[in-house]
Amino acid sequence: MKYGRLLYSLLLALSISTVANAQEVVNDHMFHALPAAKNFSDFDSKGFLINQKRTFIVSAGMEYARVPHELWRERLLQLKRGGFNCVEVYTIWNFHEPTEGKFEFDGDQNLDQFLALVKETGLYSIVRVGPYYCAEWDQGGYPIWLRFKSGVRVREPNAEFEKYVNRFFDRLLPIVMKHQINKGGSVILVQLENEHPKGWGTDIPNDYFKHLQSKSLAMGMEVPYFFSGVHHATDPAGKGILDDPKRPNPWFSTEFWSVWYSQYGAKPTDAATYDRRTWKIIAHGGNGYNFYMAHGGSNFGYTNNDEDAASYDYGAAVGQAGDLRPIYYTFKRAGYFARSFQEILENSTDASAAYQYLTPDTTLKISARMSEAGTLIFLDNSTEKQLTKTITLKGLPPFTINLLPGEIHPIVHQFKLNNQVELNWGLSRIYSVIKQQNTTTLLVEANAGDPLYLNFITAGKAVIKSTIHVDDLKVTGNSITLNTVFKPADQPTLYLFKTGNQLVRILVMDKAATNKTWITAETGSEAIVTGVSYLGETKLSSTGFEGVATYPLAAAKDTHAMLYLENGIKNLIVAPVQDIKIDTLLSLTLWENKDASIFAASATNNGKWIASENPLQMGKNGNLTNSAWYRTKFNAPSTGKYTLQSDGGDRATVFVDGKLVTHWKIRSGELTLDLKKGTHDLGFFTAHDGRDKLAAYLGPITDIDKKGLSGITRIKKGGPFIATLDNWYFTAASDSIAIKNGPPLLDTLKTTKYKIGADVFKLKEGYGWFQTVVKAQPGLSILIISFKSTDENATLFINGKKVLRHEGWNIPFEYKITEPAILAKPIELSVFIENISNEGGIDQPVKINLMGTGTVLTGWKMKNGVDPEDTSVNWEILAGVDSLNGPQFYRSTFNQQKSANRYLVWRVHPYGMGHGSVWVNGHNLGRYPEKIGDIGLYIPEPWLKEGQNEILIYDEDGKNPSQVKITLESAASKISYQLKAQ
Repeated sequence: MKYGRLLYSLLLALSISTVANAQEVVNDHMFHALPAAKNFSDFDSKGFLINQKRTFIVSAGMEYARVPHELWRERLLQLKRGGFNCVEVYTIWNFHEPTEGKFEFDGDQNLDQFLALVKETGLYSIVRVGPYYCAEWDQGGYPIWLRFKSGVRVREPNAEFEKYVNRFFDRLLPIVMKHQINKGGSVILVQLENEHPKGWGTDIPNDYFKHLQSKSLAMGMEVPYFFSGVHHATDPAGKGILDDPKRPNPWFSTEFWSVWYSQYGAKPTDAATYDRRTWKIIAHGGNGYNFYMAHGGSNFGYTNNDEDAASYDYGAAVGQAGDLRPIYYTFKRAGYFARSFQEILENSTDASAAYQYLTPDTTLKISARMSEAGTLIFLDNSTEKQLTKTITLKGLPPFTINLLPGEIHPIVHQFKLNNQVELNWGLSRIYSVIKQQNTTTLLVEANAGDPLYLNFITAGKAVIKSTIHVDDLKVTGNSITLNTVFKPADQPTLYLFKTGNQLVRILVMDKAATNKTWITAETGSEAIVTGVSYLGETKLSSTGFEGVATYPLAAAKDTHAMLYLENGIKNLIVAPVQDIKIDTLLSLTLWENKDASIFAASATNNGKWIASENPLQMGKNGNLTNSAWYRTKFNAPSTGKYTLQSDGGDRATVFVDGKLVTHWKIRSGELTLDLKKGTHDLGFFTAHDGRDKLAAYLGPITDIDKKGLSGITRIKKGGPFIATLDNWYFTAASDSIAIKNGPPLLDTLKTTKYKIGADVFKLKEGYGWFQTVVKAQPGLSILIISFKSTDENATLFINGKKVLRHEGWNIPFEYKITEPAILAKPIELSVFIENISNEGGIDQPVKINLMGTGTVLTGWKMKNGVDPEDTSVNWEILAGVDSLNGPQFYRSTFNQQKSANRYLVWRVHPYGMGHGSVWVNGHNLGRYPEKIGDIGLYIPEPWLKEGQNEILIYDEDGKNPSQVKITLESAASKISYQLKAQ
């Protein structure tokens, strides 16, 4: 991912490789709640306070825009089961106002319903209202129509931009504010803007930020809020120095990048890598985190940006199709631990110095967090090998701990479990503490052969309850100690003791068993279920327990489950599921074809064509798809090679007189055509793979990342006329004042050679001259010098004279030379670059255009490229050809038999196809080809019907669909069964 330079410097500075103290780099403060919400969601310098209770926020990034609404509840429940207590979402602008003034808040866009489900599921929410989002989403969330509004400058103090933001916020914010926690909803925090290069946290650098703030407050925002985000990084804790006496609020990461959007599925190292990075936050004073993403989802329709296609799987804990990855279980452990001990973690100070005595071995790093609620000590094995270490705690015998590579092992000290029992020392891995009214259950995880040690202090006489392993518990006065070695068994090892009316239950199990252990709450009662691969919906009442459970199709069946209630343990009946043969490939009927390239010829005027003098960039006509047709005429005065020049992007299929002649990368700027003398119909089918997300971009967006054809289009005999400027040289400058003296003398023998894209500033602020010589062009009427991007601010000199000043990165600009005297001689081109941060230089090729004058093509017509409902062409059985004449529609059908016990996940693999989109039963699955390998396009289960289903493909290259397959994804498919208490 390539960010804007300013933003990139902030984000890079947050990573472990750059700084230890992230808070020294960027403002991470938050605005307090208004009085109306203060008792519901607020904070102090030590932690978050939700409903006046210390609360560790374990948040899951999930975009409802990337999940069909029929699956929202299921995905939210998966996150809740995974130890999360919160979800973080974007309210993407162009998802809700794709067409100007027409707001969509129903179906998949029903934010009101989504936030209600979050509350119903028992989760909190953090809502990021924008109006910019990034998110690897088309245009970063800006509606396409906004590009063409005169005077709009995005993310700056700009009345026109704010006018449209206000209109959107007038519809969006009432929904969000309705669901604030103080109004009975789930929303505990609001983020304004996103990853802005000028303001994070509580920074308000200009009136644009003030406007967002005042508008949101006027619309009823009462919960705490902040700007842009805080502590975005792939390892937010860095070197683990998170305490800051100057910070008035908790430490929190709103984007803890867990894995990345360029990945599908899990790598073997993901779970361990991100487990460690999560525990670093817990161990060093962090008060919460949001995994971006915990569930990625899909870029349905044309919502992807130019870095993605249909999948936004992200390698996340919950996969695109709902499968649970190994990282899910590591997040689950960390989340449940942090929430179990939130009374300490949300009100703690650094007590590391007091516990360095535990071991003299410096390979084992020790940190500690202390509060009135108790102390947590963390043993950090930062090495890549397993360590067995003996530690000595005051008052206890030496204790041996086995530490896995990279593991951060918590020790609990003086933590009150209830009003009768204190956990004095918990040296074993405590997974979770569950309060079940008068029963407190400790889940402890251990590997075979691990020592177990838990020591409790009781207020009264303790009585050991009868268990198989009763001899492992020792009572000495008011002290109870579990001291043994763990031996895995088919069921969790159970220990029980009682003091007064308080029962303490200890369940010890290995990692495989904790993976199959779930906590559920119904009617205010907590229940623990073990032995289940995944626990879905449950119903717990005074008379019984029922639940729906699943196990992966590719895994072994669940065979035995247990239910742990406050006052008893029950066997759960696992309803048997009959084995049946499941086909892994769906059979497709004969493909039908509809020719979508008929619009290349001027004789075809079907559809809504828009006339204009010059071609209009895609989207100007309200086109929300990724393709468009353009047509015009040209009278070639003689036979020969012609060069056509136009602006825009990305791809074009070019037709002359209705016949496909070539394919063209529009960004190259020019196209070569062999034409006979006479008048010709020129047709262009253009398509793109997603718009840039405009990260860190400020200013007008009309001409940024244009698609289709755009602007004045010329054609001239001969060519090519565009060339890349090579032979650059670099001279460093000491400061910005050097520009006043003008460019240095260009001596190519003494000056350093420079390669475009190289970082001469070594990731630091700096200044320098970049110089080259353009050959003389006598007789040329105009020379255009085009820069795609300089990093960052650039001042242009021609023959030593300043001619242009440009600010910003990743913004194209050009300069035109028309003076005959200058063109008649070699031209010395000098560029003074001011690099604000990180890498710098000329980061994209510089081109010159030598066309001069040419025939301007006018009389253009334009229409949308995707029109499957066009009735002017009939569907026909596809003939056996490899590739047809330009873009084509194809359709087929397949049968799918649904089963109450089987949730099968199917993917469309567009083998043999070019670029395009796929619909199933009218639902657009998104774009292909995927950029992350052969994974296929996910078909959400609710979009499939019992019996016959239709698949429709629009292939922009006209490739034959004979190799297309719909295959079963066994990793995400699952078997469901009923659970009942005996």
